Amino acid sequence: MKVKFHTSLETCKTRFITSFKTENFKQWILSLKPKDVRDEGISNMALWKIKNKIKLDRKLNPKTKIIKILIQLYKESKKSKEE
Repeated sequence: MKVKFHTSLETCKTRFITSFKTENFKQWILSLKPKDVRDEGISNMALWKIKNKIKLDRKLNPKTKIIKILIQLYKESKKSKEE
């Protein structure tokens, strides 16, 4: 029995994974200032911890609240640059 996946669901997942793992995303996080993300509910210490993980080349968990917020902000910033 073959299992069929919806192509739209697969493309959404691959787009998310590729945008999340790119070096541009990590560089964008490293360029953030605490005042840039304070309105979104990310504290100075939380941002520092994420930046430290990137600098130490550790994996980021996309299921955490802070990473989800950062991914959403990254997507919004990419859309605004394209327009």
